[in-house]
Amino acid sequence: MSKLNPLLQQIDKELHRYLAFDNTKKVQEHLLKHAEEKISDIIPNVSVTDLDIINHVASHSEIRIKELAATVYFPQGTVSKIVNRLVKKDLLKKYHRSDNKKDVYLKLTANGQIIAKLHEKYHENENQKLNELRADFSDRDLQKLAEMLRKINELREN
Repeated sequence: MSKLNPLLQQIDKELHRYLAFDNTKKVQEHLLKHAEEKISDIIPNVSVTDLDIINHVASHSEIRIKELAATVYFPQGTVSKIVNRLVKKDLLKKYHRSDNKKDVYLKLTANGQIIAKLHEKYHENENQKLNELRADFSDRDLQKLAEMLRKINELREN
């Protein structure tokens, strides 16, 4: 087995650290801190994956489960299970359009809309922190990093 360059070892280690980090508790704490009492009992049972699905639904006026599965990194069966869980939690609603009885469409419930807005606020705060961090690097540094990460992903996918 060939040895990995020390800088590449460091990058590999940081990528593994990034991948392994579970920010569920951090996100839930933020949501609870800003949530109305009526949804505070739902939040501890909402995962980051649930929030990703909620965000995708929130960003579309109408979306079918099939389209949702194409935009996230999960198979359609997994997306369907998550959607069903979110329907039971009263965060999503399934429906059929009058002109299309075959496809199942999704929309947020009132509680889903509240959680989507709180989650959006969380990302605004995180983005602000990233933008502040960005000041330490040149555009060229960031372009190089983005290119390296893209190539690493391509290696993993092939």
